[in-house]
Amino acid sequence: MVNYIADTLCKRLHNSMNGVKKSMMNVALLIVSILMNLVASSILKNDFCKKEVKNNGDLYAFNALTSVLSVVTLGIMAVVMGSLTSVSMYTVLLGILFGIVTALAAIFNMKALECGPMSYTSVIISCSLVIPSFSGLVLYGEPIAPLQYIGVVCMLASFVCAMDKKNDKAGVSVKWFLYCMVSFLFNGSIGVMQKIHQNSSHKDELSVFLLMAFLVSTVFSAIMIPVSLRSRKGGAESRLTVTAKEKVKKYLVVGIICGVFIAFCNQINMYLSGEMDSVVFFPVVNGAYMILTAIVGVLFLKERFSVKQWIGLVLGTAAIFLLCMA
Repeated sequence: MVNYIADTLCKRLHNSMNGVKKSMMNVALLIVSILMNLVASSILKNDFCKKEVKNNGDLYAFNALTSVLSVVTLGIMAVVMGSLTSVSMYTVLLGILFGIVTALAAIFNMKALECGPMSYTSVIISCSLVIPSFSGLVLYGEPIAPLQYIGVVCMLASFVCAMDKKNDKAGVSVKWFLYCMVSFLFNGSIGVMQKIHQNSSHKDELSVFLLMAFLVSTVFSAIMIPVSLRSRKGGAESRLTVTAKEKVKKYLVVGIICGVFIAFCNQINMYLSGEMDSVVFFPVVNGAYMILTAIVGVLFLKERFSVKQWIGLVLGTAAIFLLCMA
């Protein structure tokens, strides 16, 4: 009897320790994902777009580089984890559409960063998760929580506060806001297509689906480089500038870091979304990213906002937390 009790206690203690270790690992991965996303999607892209980009061809060239690095990184991880599977025509066709939309979302995101504040741009585009949230109601009859409706109201109020004509120090403009809204729609469409794929009978092909999406994004961006430059006449507008001798090193370094980090973020978030409660994971991963982006924008990039725009930033961040509450 004594031996039985001792064995039982040892097993429970061992299981408890394993649970603690796993929780600590998940928290560590969550922190890594948030920081990688902050560096790749905000800090580096914002700096590159504002200082180095001269035309749309430069944007497409940068997106092609980051996408191909994401393909390589995801491919290596898929081989190591043994998650590559045979692919259906359904995944191929949806993956092609997904890749084009992913590329356009990235391009318009960078266009917004090019001419507007990083922190507010990130808030508006992150609110795009409202689109897949409500698509669940339309497509699959998924219920919408009352807090999510409040989140939509906060989101709309944040959009209204963004356009404060009395303050031009923040770099906001109608052009910037339109770029944000187009990226908002494309980013929301990404979530809808992920939901559609994961609710189909081909959901086990997710790794291949992501690989195909980034591959298509690479090809689409590469094709669009000469197309976008052909419409320009003369000067820096009609040729690639990011591959010039004085810029190519930064182009390669920033592109490689962004591509690898984005791939890791996708893989980590895919894992954590299945390991952590949604009510914890989604508010933390989105909210922490937004708060850190705002801190970086205000303290280090010296972004300045009017009182109205500050209210909008707070409402936008609150909207992200509320929209994650399923």
